[in-house]
Amino acid sequence: MSDDETLLREAARYGLKAVAMDESGDLPEDSRVVLFLRNHLLSREIRKRFRASRVLFVPISSFDTELESALYTLRLTFLTDYAAAVGRTRRWIDDLRSLTEPIGFVSNGPCSAGTPGTNIVCELADDLTLDAWASPTIGPGQWVGVGSYCEIAITSRGPAGKRPRPFTIDGTAVASGVLAARDPRFDEAGDARISAADDVRRELNRRAPIIMRLKGGVLTDVRAGGEDFTDALREVTNPEYDLHALELGLGTNQHVLPHVDWTVNSQLNEGAGPVHIGFGDGMTGAHMDFVVAEAAHHFGPSD
Repeated sequence: MSDDETLLREAARYGLKAVAMDESGDLPEDSRVVLFLRNHLLSREIRKRFRASRVLFVPISSFDTELESALYTLRLTFLTDYAAAVGRTRRWIDDLRSLTEPIGFVSNGPCSAGTPGTNIVCELADDLTLDAWASPTIGPGQWVGVGSYCEIAITSRGPAGKRPRPFTIDGTAVASGVLAARDPRFDEAGDARISAADDVRRELNRRAPIIMRLKGGVLTDVRAGGEDFTDALREVTNPEYDLHALELGLGTNQHVLPHVDWTVNSQLNEGAGPVHIGFGDGMTGAHMDFVVAEAAHHFGPSD
């Protein structure tokens, strides 16, 4: 189901029954719905239409509404191996439950572009809230965002210094690409920052790889192609957060990695790398995720 006719036709090519949004009232209870929203942000009214359905929700409108990006997102939605993603999610959850040491992400030597590789250490708090979907099925009346299948998100929404941090990150991360997203609850100031963030995102991706240096969970320096983007990123993600990382994302969708185009602003890119780091809340400023594609994780301090 979609609010866009082109996406409906394309979904039908993958074997789905294409249903327009204005026909949602004719759906039987307990319908299985894959909902692609290109022209509307998620709202209470839309949720009410599918109250009794099993919904896999793909929020194209929160990232990039251009048709090429929308079709790319639809394609990766069908290329995703959901059973494999759930398996990775469950293994991560088992590991996190018994974790007593930091998590390290390290690349084997320089990244593919020849720049220094990733070497970060992530210290996690004892009490964590994880956002992920660890079931291969969706029940009646349940809504699951596609991102919940593709990543485990460890997040912090409070202003800097106002609440305990669930994680800290130290070291250097090399990102293959960056995404910019808006939350449906964005405010007026956030709207302006999110619009400006798209130019920053495009320029970062054009100059990738993106070199990030973090200390205590704060981004102290971000550069791509020799240019410093630190101040620009601070502004578009809301200066009040002062580049404190608000999300540590553990990717579970590496199955799509060979098909990823890092220049596309699509949520399906997030979980393709083993880890991504997010800044900004998507409401008062853009939420920007930097995806590290070339790294393996280990537990305990680096050698």
